[in-house]
Amino acid sequence: MAMKHIFAPVALALGATLVLSGCQTSESGMYDDMSVSPGMGMGSDMGVTEQFAPDVAATTGERFDIITGDLYLTVDNTTETADQITVIVTDAGGRVDSRTDYLDAATQSPSSYLWVRIPAATLDDTMATIQTLGQVERVSTGRMDVTLQVIDLGERIDVLNASLARLEALLEQATTTAELIELESAITQRQAERDSLVSQQNYLSDQVQFASISIELRTEGEAPQRDPDSFGDAIVAGWFALVAFAGSSVIFFGMALPWLA
Repeated sequence: MAMKHIFAPVALALGATLVLSGCQTSESGMYDDMSVSPGMGMGSDMGVTEQFAPDVAATTGERFDIITGDLYLTVDNTTETADQITVIVTDAGGRVDSRTDYLDAATQSPSSYLWVRIPAATLDDTMATIQTLGQVERVSTGRMDVTLQVIDLGERIDVLNASLARLEALLEQATTTAELIELESAITQRQAERDSLVSQQNYLSDQVQFASISIELRTEGEAPQRDPDSFGDAIVAGWFALVAFAGSSVIFFGMALPWLA
């Protein structure tokens, strides 16, 4: 890829510079003559994740998305429904990262809040199952494309692996203490850079593989005002609105009467 063509010569030049100061002319050409493929000498114990396949993503056009969303349900019992959601999410291969069961001191209305991670591959089916547990008041999901970040991290890790392999090969052929110190310092630096990138890649992998969904559960008394579904419902809603207005007007008149007098 283009990034490999940019970084590989830089890594090559850095390695050559490190050994020129302490090596003879015949030794300075060792780095250039070596043919080391990315990752040579690096076993699976190096900790490099293979969650993503950047080369495949670039050639096949595969897309990587981070999915987030929220769901608001009106239910009869918030605690029991939260327990059911926990089972549904776990059975789908996901997890509940946080849960809060809350009782309002003033209204005595219970509510529950969950932050769940659902596998992206089973998100639609899992969400559909959860929505059957109550009245859906609000549901939304969004996607953020992170394909470029996935490819970039994979390429940068490949470049560092190639650089580390070459430096380790040179370290085995070092003949002076100065060479050893210089090469070990360079290796330590590149390992730290690579470990940081691997941590970022692992985090990104988790975000892509598991959708992050916030779920809010409330009882009927706390449900938002809904639009009438029919003409009859509209009449009923209008009547209750009129009664509420009349009641409020009487209270207001009672409060204003002393001032009017």
